[in-house]
Amino acid sequence: MPTSVLVVASDADTRSRLAALMPGDSVVTTTAAPDSLPAEMPNIFVIALPGLETPEEQVIERLRADGATEAIPIIIVSALPMVHLQSVPYASDWTIAIVEEPVQAAVLADTMQFLLNPDG
Repeated sequence: MPTSVLVVASDADTRSRLAALMPGDSVVTTTAAPDSLPAEMPNIFVIALPGLETPEEQVIERLRADGATEAIPIIIVSALPMVHLQSVPYASDWTIAIVEEPVQAAVLADTMQFLLNPDG
């Protein structure tokens, strides 16, 4: 059964670019703006984080605060300095990984694999 991935970004071009990097044979990718998440949650989120205190960060905070979604893995894709990203409260969560922009397809695929299969 393919893995469902939801790419979240305010910018439509960013959503399309990140969705195009997904390994097509093993995932089903959908995209959404931060204010229009689907009712059915994916196996993993890929969230483009253009800055702190953005709609994308609010999505991450809401997902982690909700018992129904708190354990769904999240890959944060961002060009922000790592020191800023590591200072946010959710950065130490084992279900969250940070990938630097410009992201490479192989790095994204490896990170997804690690988050979805942390034991091996």
